[in-house]
This record gives sequence, structure tokens and C-alpha cells, in this order.
Amino acid sequence: MVKRWFKCACASVALLLAACTQVPLAPPPAGFSATGKVNIRQANQSDTAQFTWIASPQQDQLSLATPFGTGLAELVLHYQGDVISSAVLNRGDQLEQANDPEALLQQLTGLSLPVSGLRWWLRGQSKPNEPFTREGDVLVQNGWRISASDYRDGTLPYRIELLRDDIKVRIIINEWNTAAP
Repeated sequence: MVKRWFKCACASVALLLAACTQVPLAPPPAGFSATGKVNIRQANQSDTAQFTWIASPQQDQLSLATPFGTGLAELVLHYQGDVISSAVLNRGDQLEQANDPEALLQQLTGLSLPVSGLRWWLRGQSKPNEPFTREGDVLVQNGWRISASDYRDGTLPYRIELLRDDIKVRIIINEWNTAAP
């Protein structure tokens, strides 16, 4: 009887562990979009913006606006597989292209935002082909600590926090759309 109970307990633990394992999400073949707010705190500075992220297999488009809706910038990331091949930033009458989207965004807008990983981190997943660790519910990758929470529908997070050194990025998703953009 003890042996039977032990086997049932082991099977239950195995099922529980399998249910807790997250399967990495590839970008959906048809794409996805998310809208919401982002707050970036660094040292004594805090910036808040509205954003729209539109992802397709070949490119991502990040549009940033003031809290009142005035357009700030649009960043387009072009991909070859899972690697960014180029980034184009449009800020009013300025159009700049580079291979490093973070440096480009920082240079033209003053915002420090880890856009190279956001395609995956927005969905609470690790960026493919790059090392990562997990510390409980926290994903650690590329020097960033990523916490995704508020899974209202059970699959996608509505709150993401990114921490690195003295930078804290808080993302609140208002709406997800998993249909083709």
C-alpha cells in the first residue's frame, strides 16, 4: 500500500512539474500586436510614453507617443531569422538607420529601452539562441531581469518589468492582438 501511494505521489509531482514548465514562444507566423504604456526610470529621470508594438515574422514596428498622444518616434526592426539585420528610426523629420537599435533610440530620443529582446520579453519568454537563467518567476537575460505577470487570459502577460543596473522599465499592456497585423 505504501509502495502504491509513493508511485501515485511521484506521478503527481511529475505532472505538476511538467505543467509548470514554460514552452518558449516563437513569433506567431501571422504576427501580434500590443498597445500600452511604458515608464522608464534611470537615475533621477523618469519618462512615460504610450506605445504600440506590431510584430510580424520579418519586422517589428514600435511607435512611441507622449501620454497625450503626440507622436515621438517610430522604430522599425528588420529581422533575418531571429537576428536584427537593421533598425530604422523615424523621429519627425529625422530618419536614421543603424544595426544597433538601442544606441539609435538612445541617441535620437534619450530613451534607454532594450528593444532587441522585447519581441520575446513582452510575452514573458526568453530571446532564442541567447543564454538565460530563471530565478523563480524572473527571467535573466543579457543583463536584464525580466518579470512578467498579470496573465489575465492565461497565456500573455499584461505587466512586464525590466531591471538592469540603475534602469527600471515598467510596461503595462492595455490590449493584445494575436491576429495578423
